Amino acid sequence: MSEKLDFVKRLKPRLPQIEKDSLYLKLLEAAQENLRLEEVCQNLEEGIVITDAKGYPVFFNRKAEDWLGGVRTSVKQPVWNQTQDPSFAAFLKENVITAEVRTVHDLRILSPREMQLRITILPREEDGEMNFVILLSDITSRTEQEFETAMLSRMESLVRLAGGIAHEIGNPLNAITIHLELLKKRLAGLPGDKRKEIADSLSDIQDETRRLDRIIRNFLKATRKPPLRFRVDNLNEVIDDAISFLKPQLDAAKIAVKFSKDKGLPGFLMDRERLYYAFMNLIKNALEAMPDGGSVKIALTHKQHCATVTIADTGCGIAEKELARIFDIYYSTKPEGAGLGLMMVYDAVAEHGGKIEVASKLNKGTTFKVLLPIREPQLQLPNYQ
Repeated sequence: MSEKLDFVKRLKPRLPQIEKDSLYLKLLEAAQENLRLEEVCQNLEEGIVITDAKGYPVFFNRKAEDWLGGVRTSVKQPVWNQTQDPSFAAFLKENVITAEVRTVHDLRILSPREMQLRITILPREEDGEMNFVILLSDITSRTEQEFETAMLSRMESLVRLAGGIAHEIGNPLNAITIHLELLKKRLAGLPGDKRKEIADSLSDIQDETRRLDRIIRNFLKATRKPPLRFRVDNLNEVIDDAISFLKPQLDAAKIAVKFSKDKGLPGFLMDRERLYYAFMNLIKNALEAMPDGGSVKIALTHKQHCATVTIADTGCGIAEKELARIFDIYYSTKPEGAGLGLMMVYDAVAEHGGKIEVASKLNKGTTFKVLLPIREPQLQLPNYQ
């Protein structure tokens, strides 16, 4: 291709001497070759986008148009302003025109459909002008298999560990609880002062026993989950139910809740119970972050095939160094926390093919953003047996 460009440049000063028919045939040949190359590009399974130095698209094939969600060369806007998925748009804005060498990134998008993309950015200079070639490859099946394998391995380990805990600790705790109750009954025959001293000690032991029992039960709840049951349901109602359940606690804590519903959101496939407990955990986290009262703003929106739930509180916030660990099992910033609630939230969202993001500032509040793909039931072929 570069040899042909050099030939065209050398040809320019000689154009007056070239016969018109010969020139026409050469131009026709070049145009036909260009059409063949464009047809090949348009039918590739990979997406191709070429932008100028400012990020404005000058070429894209059909696959790229599908994945970006309606990009147009006629629209005088950079490619990231024409991209539907917010994460994809932010990535392109940050990485395209700043690329100096070939770079490769993997990115998960939810709109116009859920998929994992491998994005290769190739900066090119031509006649002193910079342009950027963006190659897009769908690696969804590969990454999903890796994710599912890791998740299954993780959950199997937790279940085995939970079984051991239940056997080794659960039974002795039950015995301790029974004997504590017997001891409390025997205190009746002791003198008043002595009885109170021992009763206080027994109460402390009972409190700690109950706390251990609660930790074990929560752990077992996190690991022994029933199988997913997907059916078409209304996400507005799921969040509404979670708010209603916690309303007495929210009112008692002087926390105002505002829920902005998305009345245009259609019903889609979900496990209602899993998402109900996930949103209840997130709202409860917000409640516990505001011991002196405050407000929680919940907003549900959707765009194309992605529903977004934002939960923002005015609580104490989370330190930046702790944000990366809040979804880890057993990690908690609360003295009495078991470190299981947010892990269960993360797992519930991941099981729905979604993702969860968090932003927080100390003494200002925390915002959780849950993105869920809007999945519809697959039509089944009729059974003619």
